Amino acid sequence: MKTKHLFTFVLSIAFIFNTYATTYTSTQNGNWTNPATWTPFGVPIPGDDAIINHTVTLNTSFAYSSGSITVNATASLVQDNSSRDIVLSGANAVFTNNGTTIIRNLLLTAGTFTNAGVLTFNSAANFITMDNPGGINCIDSLYNDGTINNNGVINVVTFYNNDLMNNYGTIQGLSTVVDSLWNEGDFFNFSGSTLLADSATNNGNFTNNGSIQFFQFTNFVNGIFVNDGSLSFTDMTNMGDFTNNSTLTGSNSMWNNEVFDNSSTGQISLTVSFLNADTVTNSASFNNDGSFDIGDSFYNYNTITGTNTGSFTVQDSSVNFGTMSGSFDFCDATPPATAPFVDFNFGTIAPTITYCTVSIAENIGKTNISFYPNPTKGMVFFGEEKYQLEIYNAVGQQLINIYTNQLNLESYKSGIYFLKIKDRHGNVLQRERLVKE
Repeated sequence: MKTKHLFTFVLSIAFIFNTYATTYTSTQNGNWTNPATWTPFGVPIPGDDAIINHTVTLNTSFAYSSGSITVNATASLVQDNSSRDIVLSGANAVFTNNGTTIIRNLLLTAGTFTNAGVLTFNSAANFITMDNPGGINCIDSLYNDGTINNNGVINVVTFYNNDLMNNYGTIQGLSTVVDSLWNEGDFFNFSGSTLLADSATNNGNFTNNGSIQFFQFTNFVNGIFVNDGSLSFTDMTNMGDFTNNSTLTGSNSMWNNEVFDNSSTGQISLTVSFLNADTVTNSASFNNDGSFDIGDSFYNYNTITGTNTGSFTVQDSSVNFGTMSGSFDFCDATPPATAPFVDFNFGTIAPTITYCTVSIAENIGKTNISFYPNPTKGMVFFGEEKYQLEIYNAVGQQLINIYTNQLNLESYKSGIYFLKIKDRHGNVLQRERLVKE
């Protein structure tokens, strides 16, 4: 309540004195309210233009309906305690940070905001166009109901987008990943950009042309997600509409509960299991015109279809309680002896589906390629025979693509990498995790 009265008071002052707006420039380090900090001698108030070239201590909160604050490079505006707020609330209000700014809360309802320096705050709510070619550190939460154009780095704990997010740079957590990300608006992750989040939910429109790493990812009921870049995840649930035109890499399991289209250019690699099921309305539909490699088991309870460009490879159990139609290729590495080569079929499988265009015997052999050591400190050996070896990092970026019988990872960071082994004709033989110590 005290803060509300303070903002009301400051706005009233700005209205009265706007006619007499003055440009103040800092001449020394000092408190904002110290007249000796500025030239001309005095104290900038809302409606004035304040130019900061030194270390200015913000010892009061401000609500600007007009006027401007500019923090120049090598300069700083830092709160004197943990309770200083800045509000832009007028069309002629401008805040430009090219240096360092540290405040408690930031509220942008009208005006112009640009951060090209380093901005740190507890929480912020944006209702205007917020341009960030610099660095933002959000200790608590960032709410967007306007437009954010990020060409720099945003470090945020909790991010809620309700309007337009254009990411050309990096969005991540204060340590590694965003703790919680929720999109209810339009989110564009452009080519060359990076997004790292722990718990991520899309209930709006999301287009990825860059690189994304999610741990727990849900495309919610109203979510429309188009992947044209690389997306890696631990677990993924699709309850909306998902289109994959590029690379999906899952280190655990994926559940499709609604509509999923893996186009002819789509490649999905899953370490554990895939489930296609909507137990309420039986409307789960998965169309596969690309490649889908499953490291463990396949379960279909509703509808799976696809054309002859589509293929499934399953390393363990395959179970069908629903409908499999179209002309895609299905290859179970541990098949039963008779058609259809699905371990447990209690549903309908169209006669137009093909099975292991590479023979079943060859397909079983694909799982027996040995290599050592794993974990490795650098070198990995594959015996006498050479293979086409591809290495991907945790966000699905290809790091190595070479025809050889050994790999050298000495120059790469410690962590988990994904190994894809192919024959000389490009057929996928095996997928493994590779650990670099």
